[in-house]
Amino acid sequence: MADTHDVPQKVHNESVIDSDVVIYPFTRLGEETFLSGPHITEHGIEKLLETVRTLETKDTDILLCTTMKSGTHWCHEILSMLLSQSLEYNTKGPLHHMYLDFIAYFFDKLDEVDNPRLFTTHLPFHHIPIHHVRNGYKIIYLNRNPKDRWVSNYTFLHGKLGVPDWTWDEFFDNIILKDDLQGGWFNYTRVFEKAAQTKTANILPVKYEDLKLHPFSTIKKIAKFLNVSHTDDFIREIIEKCSFDNIKKHKYDSSRIIDPKHESTLFRKGVIGDWKNWFTVAQNEKFDEIYNEEMKNCNVDFIYEYK
Repeated sequence: MADTHDVPQKVHNESVIDSDVVIYPFTRLGEETFLSGPHITEHGIEKLLETVRTLETKDTDILLCTTMKSGTHWCHEILSMLLSQSLEYNTKGPLHHMYLDFIAYFFDKLDEVDNPRLFTTHLPFHHIPIHHVRNGYKIIYLNRNPKDRWVSNYTFLHGKLGVPDWTWDEFFDNIILKDDLQGGWFNYTRVFEKAAQTKTANILPVKYEDLKLHPFSTIKKIAKFLNVSHTDDFIREIIEKCSFDNIKKHKYDSSRIIDPKHESTLFRKGVIGDWKNWFTVAQNEKFDEIYNEEMKNCNVDFIYEYK
């Protein structure tokens, strides 16, 4: 276990979850920005990131790495059911219980968690536990086409505590084009894709669109990667249990702490192609131009619409 003499020893309890958390102004570290909150204000972003990087995970631990608004809670529920061999919701606990970005709240309770432990993070590759990467422990890397993802980020962040009342155009100019939130989507994607292709880490790439359009084969692939028992009927039952409507009803939304009314705004449409209702022609052309330059050496394709 990492040296903990300066690591906050606080339990992540309901008093923390039910408190107001102001996430803006974002916290900057070098060329990266992160959602703010008491875990950063009280202890500093550098110390918290170091705690994550030096965490000594177990060979049975699973790390779910995702870009924000890429289907994290959905995939977390699927993994939870596969790992527990159960169709019960939240068998691995609410996502925030093992969310590495909030490690300050549960660090001292890690040894009490039953194996296999399921961690989740939005942090870029260079911030995830070094021990986990070097030892080839399992990582599920989930991503989504950046246009739908950015729209989902805009609607999710809109109205949250401290966040400016940006219009879509302002968000496009100040956040999307800037692309530095949590290390930036382009950098995040390039590095994870390269690590998966070069086998720098034991990574299974999963795309949101594949989970949406081909849930059976995608979940079967995940089950094989996790080396868990699965039947075709079990996978079909997971698909039904984890449909958008069912997840919306049953998945605990810890992000309500950043909403002024503590309401859940995590699940909106969950569709492919909603970006076309937001991007102007000029914005789409500008984004495509940047994408083609940033991703010219990255061999990854996304689905942007479904008819």
